[in-house]
Amino acid sequence: MIERPYYIDRLWRHRGVGLAKVLTGMRRSGKSGILRLLEQRLLKEGARPTSLLSINLELAQNAHLRQPDALLAHIHASRGPEKPTYVLLDEAQETRGIGSVVRTLLDEGGYDVYLTGSHTRLVEWELADVMSGRYVELHVFPLSFSEYCQAHTQTSATTTNGKLFQQYLHNGGLPHTLALEGDDYALQDYLDGVYHTIVRRDVAGGLGHEDPLLLDAIARSLYADLGLPSSASKISRALSSSGRSCSDDTVARYLGALTSAYAFHSMRRFDLRTGMELKTQEKYYADDLGLRTLMVGPHQTSLAGLLENVVYLELRRRYGSVYAGKHYKRSIDFVAGDAQGREYFQVVPSVLDVAVLNQTLAPLQAERDNYPKTILTLDEVGVESHQGIRQRNLVEWLLAS
Repeated sequence: MIERPYYIDRLWRHRGVGLAKVLTGMRRSGKSGILRLLEQRLLKEGARPTSLLSINLELAQNAHLRQPDALLAHIHASRGPEKPTYVLLDEAQETRGIGSVVRTLLDEGGYDVYLTGSHTRLVEWELADVMSGRYVELHVFPLSFSEYCQAHTQTSATTTNGKLFQQYLHNGGLPHTLALEGDDYALQDYLDGVYHTIVRRDVAGGLGHEDPLLLDAIARSLYADLGLPSSASKISRALSSSGRSCSDDTVARYLGALTSAYAFHSMRRFDLRTGMELKTQEKYYADDLGLRTLMVGPHQTSLAGLLENVVYLELRRRYGSVYAGKHYKRSIDFVAGDAQGREYFQVVPSVLDVAVLNQTLAPLQAERDNYPKTILTLDEVGVESHQGIRQRNLVEWLLAS
C-alpha cells in the first residue's frame, strides 16, 4: 500500500475533536486506501480492533445500510465497549440522509467519524444544511509527483526523476496504475473502467438523462485544451462546427456534472487591480492525466497545458486557494494564497529564448507588491533570480513538497 502521510497527518490533527472528517475526491484517487492507512495508524497508536467500524456503502452486501435508520441502528449494534468508536464510512454519499446519521453520532458522543465521497453532493447536499460547522473537508487528489517517485523507489532506484516525470504525465497518478505500468493494454483497460465508472455512477447521477456521446465529446474538449480559457459557449460552438449541435445551457450542465464528480476542476480568474472575480473564461484542469491520455491520446494536449495541470494540482495541495490573475491585458497563470499571503507562479516549458523569458516576466513585474514570484520551467536553471523573481526547475519544485 502506498504511504500518504500528508493526508494521514492532517486527519490525525482533527482526531477526536468532535468534528466529522470528510475525504472528498474523484473515484479511485485513493480515498479508501487512506482510510485503511488511518486504521493502521489507529491500531499502532493503541486503538483496539473492536473500536474500529469500517463500512463501504458502495458494496452490494451493504445496500441495506443505505437507509439512514438502518445504518444508525447497525452502528449502534456494532459498537464495541471501548471509547471512542472510530466509524469509517466509505462512499458515504450512497446513503441519502447521511448527514442526519453523522450528526446523531456526534450529538451522542463517543464516536470519531470519518467519511469519503466521490461526488460534491456529499458535502453540498447531505452535510452542508444539517452539519454546518461540524465537519472538516479534506480533498484527496491522485498521487502527487513526490508520492509517485517515493512509490517507485520501492521497486526501481535507478529510474531518473526526469524519466519518471514523463511517465507521470502520460500515466497519471491514480494509485493502482503503478501496479500496471509496463503493461499498456492492462493500464488502458483499467483507466477505461475508471472513466466509465465515473460517468455511470457520478456524472450521470447529476444529469438524469444524459447523452454519453455528448458527455465524452465535452470531456475530450476539456482534456485537449487543458490550461486554456474555456466556457460553455466556446465548447458549444466547437461542437456545433464538428456537427454535434447543443445549447450553451446543455454544455454548462454537463460541465457542472463533470466537476461535481471531481473529474475536472474549474479555476476562477480575478482582476488583480480590483480584486473582482471575472465571470467568463474559466480554466479547467483534469484530476488525473492518465484519463486524459485515454481520451485524447498522448499528443493532443500541449506540453504547456500538461505542466500547468500538474502545477495547479500541486498548488491545490499546498495552498488554501488557487486562481488565475489578470492585470490589464496580462495574465498570471496562478495566484496561490494562504494565511501568510499570496504567491505568484508562471509556468512555461522553457525560457531559454530571451523573448519568451521577457514575455513570462512581464506580468510578474507588473505586480508591485512584495509577495514571492516564481517561474517554473523544465530548464536546468542557470539564473535563479531575475531581479527578485525566482526561476526554479519544475521537477525539483514538485519534489520539494
